[in-house]
Amino acid sequence: MNQDQKKRCKQSICVRFVMMLLSIPVFIGSLASDGFAWEQLRPSQLTSGSQIRKAFRSVVSTPRSWTVRVRANGKEVSLGAIVGGEGWILTKASQLEGQVTCELATSERYEAEIIGVDGKLDLALIKIKAKNLPTVKWQSTSDPKVGQWLVTPGLSMSPVSVGVLSVARRAIKPQPGVLGVRIDDAEGGALVKQVMRESGAEEAGLKPGDVIMNVAGENIENAKALSDFVEKFLPGDRVRVKVLRENEEITAIVILTDPQMLIYDRLREMQKKMGGALSRRKTGFTEVLQHDAVLRPEDCGGVIVNLNGQAIGLNIARAGRTKSFAIPADNVIPMIEKLKLKKYAPYNPVKDAKAQTVSTDMSS
Repeated sequence: MNQDQKKRCKQSICVRFVMMLLSIPVFIGSLASDGFAWEQLRPSQLTSGSQIRKAFRSVVSTPRSWTVRVRANGKEVSLGAIVGGEGWILTKASQLEGQVTCELATSERYEAEIIGVDGKLDLALIKIKAKNLPTVKWQSTSDPKVGQWLVTPGLSMSPVSVGVLSVARRAIKPQPGVLGVRIDDAEGGALVKQVMRESGAEEAGLKPGDVIMNVAGENIENAKALSDFVEKFLPGDRVRVKVLRENEEITAIVILTDPQMLIYDRLREMQKKMGGALSRRKTGFTEVLQHDAVLRPEDCGGVIVNLNGQAIGLNIARAGRTKSFAIPADNVIPMIEKLKLKKYAPYNPVKDAKAQTVSTDMSS
């Protein structure tokens, strides 16, 4: 190839590159007419970029009005969906504790009351003193197809996240939660030999040398009894734990942890660096739609919509770097009226020592 040919070749490559860039706006504009991501935008990493999310603003222009930001003790813990115009809001149950408040897309803020909780779906119905609120528009007659665009609205004009349905409806098997301690037998209970880093036990202040005597109202005789009993609960459950520390009885509320994230320290650190934190409760769901939108755990609890702005489900867990779960709309809708009737009362581990946590022994 001579110099002139090389020069023409380079010019041709540059022209094609510029034409490709110029075609992107047209490319994005065609999304509403065809909901299948593999035909339109690759690689999937581009879906988390701010410019790409801006392209979906029209999709969330209405859904953002039925989305709320939920805070517990002043900290962002989840999103929520307005399911009743008189202040009824659905969100993720295992994120709630203490004083709960909600912020609307209008920037108004309200204190919220927890009305009911369903542990199997990890759903909570909360209530604010407001009227004439816009409510969710559901699409429950059919599931989106694998590869179809899905969008998570927040309070701002741009969506929180954009992704595609990666796996059709399926069940997620339950995985038992753990306190996050290494134990041995002790007189009157189980001796804490080690407290695992970043576990619920560490957060609750348990220490080596503590003797665990009672969990959720169940007296603990030895290490095996403790392990067998805690296996009944799920990651994200809160349990009341009584320990003996230097002849003093202490009570703590421990949020149970996913055992995998404790066993594999390198996995946990890699996840943090590459994709951020995962939800505490991300297993044990009867049916979910799996998508690849990158969500923070505190961005779960709100709806996920199709390109028509219809809610096809409720985001319930961030389960992996590019793996998030949503409960299908036809599973969510029947729970709303049941929770309004307080059929599923919220579990308070301080007041209800003998009760099970929100994730066990709840039937839908």
